[in-house]
Amino acid sequence: MWSRTPHWWQTIDTDSLRSDFFAAITGAAIVLPQAIAFASIAGLPPAYGLYSAMITPVVAALCGSSSIVVSGPTTAVSALIFAALAPRYAVGSTEWIGAALVLTLLVGAIQLAIGLARLGRFLTFVSSPVINGFSAGAAILIAMSQLGDVLGVALPHLGAPEAFLSELIASLPGASAAAIIVAGVTFSVALALRFCAPGLPGYLVALGVGGLVNWGFELGTHTVGSIPSIFPTPAVPSISLANVMSLAQPALAIAIVGLMQSVTVARLYAHRRDETLDGNREIIGQGLSNLIGPFFSAYAGSGSLTRTAVNHEAGARTRLAAVFASGALIAILFLVAPLFSALPIPAMAAVIILVAWRQIGFTEFFRLVRQSQRDALTFLITFVAALVVGLEFSVFAGVLLSLALFLNESINAELELTVPDQNRPNHSFHNVRHGGPECPQLLFGRLNGPLYFGVVEKLRQTLRWIERERPDQKNLVLKLTGIGQLDLAGAELLIEEGRRRRARGGRLYLTSRYVPLLDKMTQYGVVDALGDENIFSHRHDAIAAIVPEELNSDTCAKCRARIFSECPSQSVSNKINSLERIPE
Repeated sequence: MWSRTPHWWQTIDTDSLRSDFFAAITGAAIVLPQAIAFASIAGLPPAYGLYSAMITPVVAALCGSSSIVVSGPTTAVSALIFAALAPRYAVGSTEWIGAALVLTLLVGAIQLAIGLARLGRFLTFVSSPVINGFSAGAAILIAMSQLGDVLGVALPHLGAPEAFLSELIASLPGASAAAIIVAGVTFSVALALRFCAPGLPGYLVALGVGGLVNWGFELGTHTVGSIPSIFPTPAVPSISLANVMSLAQPALAIAIVGLMQSVTVARLYAHRRDETLDGNREIIGQGLSNLIGPFFSAYAGSGSLTRTAVNHEAGARTRLAAVFASGALIAILFLVAPLFSALPIPAMAAVIILVAWRQIGFTEFFRLVRQSQRDALTFLITFVAALVVGLEFSVFAGVLLSLALFLNESINAELELTVPDQNRPNHSFHNVRHGGPECPQLLFGRLNGPLYFGVVEKLRQTLRWIERERPDQKNLVLKLTGIGQLDLAGAELLIEEGRRRRARGGRLYLTSRYVPLLDKMTQYGVVDALGDENIFSHRHDAIAAIVPEELNSDTCAKCRARIFSECPSQSVSNKINSLERIPE
């Protein structure tokens, strides 16, 4: 008897609640320092990172499809927000914060529209090399943006690389020894714990050590300051038409990058957990989380690979783990919030640099160089664009390059001329370049790739070349079995070729066993133009019908090739014993 898959809440029991609760405690400890660091990357006060870590995962988990993905602030999205706002507003100002929330609303609206329109499949055009190249470029820019806090000096915005580097060199003599010490200790502790005790919340411990060093030695570095409110106060973001118009383009880039991260993580863990994932529903969940979040002072987020991995390894069973993690984060903040006011900014900068360092995927680049030069070029172009032009542009540059390289390959569809291979037991066809006798009146071809407007002109030129070089082979059997796409332009090319060959006293014959392709040929008028009798399912059916009936008997009588069993009896030294064994 058929039974439907139970809804996720029907799988909740005492064991799952216990597993989700303990996974939530671990997740909350991990996200606490991350949320503060990511908010700093976005140029926002630490509280906004914490609010995002509270609100975003709850909405995304309850409205999405994945049972394990934990959403919230991430490195890439935070970096894009900073890049979008830096040219327009003063970092950390009231206008900056308001624009960040409006930007998040736009991101959520775009993502929700993509999900409702079921356009998630188009995200595949944003390939992994694009995301990896973007992440590497963003990581370097993030690390550079923190150098001022590490050195205790003021540096210009990264939008002018030459001015930034010049000012960085000039400010080195005036660097603060106290800031460098606190940052150095924090970085060293976090790095050591990552390798020696990966099970500990290394960032949190490192921030604590950095704070103790700053307090114990009375170094007097600048601190983060107190959190205005542990739980966000609901409020309607201030929206203006000017903000919407100026932020629309970066919102699209952030929406695409955020969805790519989220869907990639969701698919990865759906496969590992043998679960079914509804990609469009997951996109809708992400869109709603970013659409609702700004009303609770949360800025744009996406699915987090780190938090999802921790959630999975900690034994989470259902999406309640993400909900419980938000509650656990609030509970922890009630206990430790006073300590955050004394958190040194150089310590935060050191943690951010370490987070950024882990995002630089040059190992992936060198792997691509060995395996795929096309993907390596995509990675490199996206990476360079992120550093030189800007993070927003780098995403679109990578996508356009991926599309261009894909289209370049698709328009390289080739018309391969073939002849029967008499040296193989199964008598298959092979390329004419490998040699072998040919029928003087009948030519065989195989079209490799889709037949659409992008390849029509190249194929037309190939057909004209064949017409000039092989004028006596007036009949052409074109195998279309491997074609998965045919549009009107491709159909018109087939009709045109059939008309030209008929004018020269020959015919164009097509072979295909692919029913959808045959339906398209009927729809576009190819079958009516060529004649149903000239379209076959198999190549040997075409030969059996053409050789005895359609070829010139006088030419056949003089022919010495005799490569078909249907050829008139004469010398059979070169005859193939049975064409029925020719595979398609």
